[in-house]
Amino acid sequence: MIRFVWLTVLACCLLLSIGGAVTASIIATGNFPMDRIESTDYIYVRYGEELRLVDSRRALYHHIQPQISYYVIPGKSGNPVDSIIACRFYQLRFARNSHLNRLTGIDGDPQRLPHLLLRLVPYTEEIAANDTSAIHRVGLSAETWFIPASNMQVHIRARLENHGELYSQFAGRIWKEKLTGWLDNAAFYYYKNGFFGSVGRSYLIWGPEERDALLISSNSPPFDRLWLGYEHKFLRFDYFLAQLDEINVADTTMSRYLVAHRLSLRKTGLFELGLSEVALFGSPNRSLEWHYLNPFLPYYWEQYNATGDDNILFGADLAIYWPRKCRIFAELVVDDFQIDFESEPHQVGYKIGFDALAPLGLVRLFTKLSYTRVNATVYGQNKPQNLYLHQDEPIGYFGGNDQDRLYALLRYHISPTFDAELELQYTRRGEGGIEPHDESAVPYLDKFPTGAVEKSQSISFQLHMFESHLLVGHLRAGYTHYENHRHIDGQEHDRAEIGIFLSYYLQGWLH
Repeated sequence: MIRFVWLTVLACCLLLSIGGAVTASIIATGNFPMDRIESTDYIYVRYGEELRLVDSRRALYHHIQPQISYYVIPGKSGNPVDSIIACRFYQLRFARNSHLNRLTGIDGDPQRLPHLLLRLVPYTEEIAANDTSAIHRVGLSAETWFIPASNMQVHIRARLENHGELYSQFAGRIWKEKLTGWLDNAAFYYYKNGFFGSVGRSYLIWGPEERDALLISSNSPPFDRLWLGYEHKFLRFDYFLAQLDEINVADTTMSRYLVAHRLSLRKTGLFELGLSEVALFGSPNRSLEWHYLNPFLPYYWEQYNATGDDNILFGADLAIYWPRKCRIFAELVVDDFQIDFESEPHQVGYKIGFDALAPLGLVRLFTKLSYTRVNATVYGQNKPQNLYLHQDEPIGYFGGNDQDRLYALLRYHISPTFDAELELQYTRRGEGGIEPHDESAVPYLDKFPTGAVEKSQSISFQLHMFESHLLVGHLRAGYTHYENHRHIDGQEHDRAEIGIFLSYYLQGWLH
């Protein structure tokens, strides 16, 4: 009888959510503006950089590549911090964390195929600040993988929450009684002998940092896409084609598409280099041209020879794993590239930084320092349908353009259960935005950032908890001082905020 009750509850949850997600704390828009957002894959985004420093053999974005992988973590070592970092991922390992099986009485081998993996994560968060009303968030995220064979899977995840509209990744509307729901992953993956393919919906991240990539990030709602590629020990090639949201311009509906390809070169444990090209285009009743369906053609040359005017961006990123358990990283985005190097200025965004585990022999410390700058007209274009946006959210850097930021992070691993973090940020934001250019050519700008520059200095402290492979929580307190607040000269503003978040992981498998 108990088993029947638990199976009934589980079935209702799955029918309600049809899939799901590892939960996260994301506040990006709405009546509680925040300077920082986080991806839905909270644990990996927070600790994936440290995991790569522990084991630099893994490639960038190992967890989101279309392979059948299960968050493989390094084995035990004599270093206590290596074990602590590994512990952060135990919530995601079904072999270690299978409480649903214990509760329902269902037993079996999680490696025997075919099988269905299930994860349910109820969560709640309270956020309060001195300059806005408090926000109470409560929701359920659920996730399922159907794995019929070792080289294929279907991955679905969905979320129910009372404040989904606060997420930059949300694309929907508020239901009755302030309820929101959406599916952010629903895709089929296939992998064999290095070749992979996927069709469906998911996020993509191209760049050396998980949380704020410049070319393609997880800031916007997920893409409905076709994703193909090949992976070898020394290189990887990716191609994807996505349909973006339609927009209305002068009572005309514009269809919009995003196509991209990327070549990654790497030497295990030493470096990884990525070279990317992206094209965003749209017009009324425009069909896909064959040159955009060809993964190997250079988009810029093709549209230039055809006298087209699509939005083409180039990207390059580099990660160097040196010295031991340290990483130097950089990213460059070039928009409005001009082959004559004269007619218009090249609009660029760039990032440079480093992170280190156990710097100066401080074995429990992880530190990061980075500087990011995105010029005023990056991501823009003279045609509204070609703006680098998806559902009105930037596809690249989460802050948009016309700004720079200096960021520092110190994380101290207190114990296998607790981590403490100190974040420091200095940000300058201009009055520019991702919008159509007033002129056909990009103007030369003498000032960066432009207009009345809003400057902010912020400090925040966070305490993270990981308990019994079931509970994940964090407590955050922060303070921000603004100058020229909301781009009004001389206006100052201070914000103090506090938040507490708690989630509970339930997962298991069915044969």
